[in-house]
Order: sequence, then C-alpha cells, then structure tokens
Amino acid sequence: MDKAFMEQMKRKVENELREREIQATEYWLSELIRVYEKRHQQMADLQVDMQNIIAKMRTRLKTLKRGTD
Repeated sequence: MDKAFMEQMKRKVENELREREIQATEYWLSELIRVYEKRHQQMADLQVDMQNIIAKMRTRLKTLKRGTD
C-alpha cells in the first residue's frame, strides 16, 4: 500500500475517533448539567438522579465491551 494512502487513512480514523469521543463527552455533560440544574430539594433526590446516570453509564460500558469480544 502507498505510504501517503496509509497516512490519509490513519488521519481519517483518528478524526472519526475524536468526533465520537466529542459526541460521547457532550452527551454525558448534558446529562450532568440536567441533574445540576434540577435544583433538588433533598439530597436523596440528587442521589437518585446520580444513581440513574451511573446505571446508564454502566449499561453503556457493558454494551461497548460486548461489542469488542
């Protein structure tokens, strides 16, 4: 394979990975902002919302890990 072609493909893959990481980070940031702006009346309410985010993250990680097997 041509060295220039390989470099071009490498940059393309790196850019795609960067874009996916940006999208994932933006998603989780929006989830945290949503919880932060909710103005919980009690600590227990905040804990429930945080547990929900943690559960979503764990589920997503399991799904991603299953895809790499």
